[in-house]
Amino acid sequence: MKFNNFLAFLFTLIAILIVISGLVLEYTRFIIGGDCAGYSLFLVPDEYEVDTEVGKGRLVKFRAINSGGFSDKYEVSLEGPDWAIIKPVSFSLKSEEAKTLFLYLSPNLEAEGKYNINVLVESDCISESQSIEVGVLK
Repeated sequence: MKFNNFLAFLFTLIAILIVISGLVLEYTRFIIGGDCAGYSLFLVPDEYEVDTEVGKGRLVKFRAINSGGFSDKYEVSLEGPDWAIIKPVSFSLKSEEAKTLFLYLSPNLEAEGKYNINVLVESDCISESQSIEVGVLK
């Protein structure tokens, strides 16, 4: 192998190693959340404990506040009984904007007791949840 060919091979190998190390560094930064720095969300219910009656509706408001430095798009879901519904199910907020979410409770006739309802708001970088306790009376 000629010296010029050896140098070309060596520089090509070094360039490939630099590219691979850069990709590994970028992937590691993505996995540990480095690309999500500066994203933040607060989720606050109007009430943490709510009482309602069987067969009567009740509305509980949640405030979602984008306290981060970037706009973001969110998906909303809830864990709880099937007579609890959250709206909207998706929304976008610019930095420092807020949105009101509406949790509608309409317990059926067999629903007497205590229930924990968890509202979850997620984006590509954020996952925030807040629980409330609902007492259903006859």
